[in-house]
Amino acid sequence: MGFKYKTGKYAAAMKLSLLCIVFVLISACGKSEKVEHIEVFATETSEQNDEGMFVRTGYKKVNAITIIVEGKNYIKSDIKMIEDSYDLEGNFIKSEIILSDAVRSDMMMSDNGDQTKTELAKPSTILIPDQSYEELESIKLTEEQKAQVKEHVLSFVD
Repeated sequence: MGFKYKTGKYAAAMKLSLLCIVFVLISACGKSEKVEHIEVFATETSEQNDEGMFVRTGYKKVNAITIIVEGKNYIKSDIKMIEDSYDLEGNFIKSEIILSDAVRSDMMMSDNGDQTKTELAKPSTILIPDQSYEELESIKLTEEQKAQVKEHVLSFVD
């Protein structure tokens, strides 16, 4: 004696189940908020010495675009930046393009991310003056300057 089922009822139940799953996924991802932050700043770099103390080794100039999308059950970040590294005397060390993305989903109970770095041969940041970096801070940008930085950073990654 074999297992019998009515194809019509089984197919309808499967369609209804799939429809419910799709509805739950769509409603969970429903509203989301996207924030884009464009910034230009300099920051000091440091390394740990033999005594365990962190000592200043130089500084970095950074142009960055950060996009964060947050929904009810997830958060996603996408960072594109250019970092120029210098020693304490202001001598150029290296420049890197850094691409980083991460997704955290409560619904899927997962954290995923990736980061890639590409080294460049010459300094590549813009709108950061050469100066003493004893007091480092973010530089206030106009909307026009933000557009300029965004276009500049994207020209390296697109």
